[in-house]
Formats: sequence, C-alpha cells, structure tokens
Amino acid sequence: MRDKNLDYWTGTVYTTNRRVWEHNETFKEYLKNLRCMAIDMETATLFIACFKNQIPCGALLLVSDIPMIPEGVKTEENDKSVTTKFVDLHLNIGIDSLKQLINNAQTVRHLKF
Repeated sequence: MRDKNLDYWTGTVYTTNRRVWEHNETFKEYLKNLRCMAIDMETATLFIACFKNQIPCGALLLVSDIPMIPEGVKTEENDKSVTTKFVDLHLNIGIDSLKQLINNAQTVRHLKF
C-alpha cells in the first residue's frame, strides 16, 4: 500500500494525433514553451467530445517513455517493463485520487495553464 501522505498533481497534457513528433525539434521546442507535463495521442477524442458536451473528464496516464530525449523513445520492451512494474500502483493511485477529488481533498493540486 502507498503512503497516504503523498500529494497528487494534475497538469497540462498536450494531446495530438501528430505522428513521429519526437523527431521535430521545432515542435518539441513548442511543447517546452507550453510547459506541458506530458503528451498524449490516445485521449484527444474523449477530451474534445467531453469539452463540446460540457462533461467533466480527465485521464490517468501511465507514462512509459520519455520521448523528449532520444534514449527515452518507447520500445515494446520498455513498455512491457513499465506496465509490469507500475500498473497495479498506477491503478491504486487513480482510485485514491478519484476518492480524494470526490471529497474535495486538499492533497490534489490542479495546475492551470
């Protein structure tokens, strides 16, 4: 079980359908200037549908790569390793975070752009 005294952080995730962006230095500099905490390609449809219909939503993302550096680009091997090591903890953190959000806990920090 995890330490109940840990804080959780929320932040800006840039979501896009852009492929192989990891090799575009101009785009990477743009992401740095936006101060994005992460980039995601899978949840854009969910976010835009919820935004359009005024439905609150969020995503719990398990980061399995660090594509801003060449050796951090995702491979099948490192993806499996991260999933094996962290998926149970990740789900427990997600469940705990939702419980805290429901109860307006002060340990959840909402970063706003």
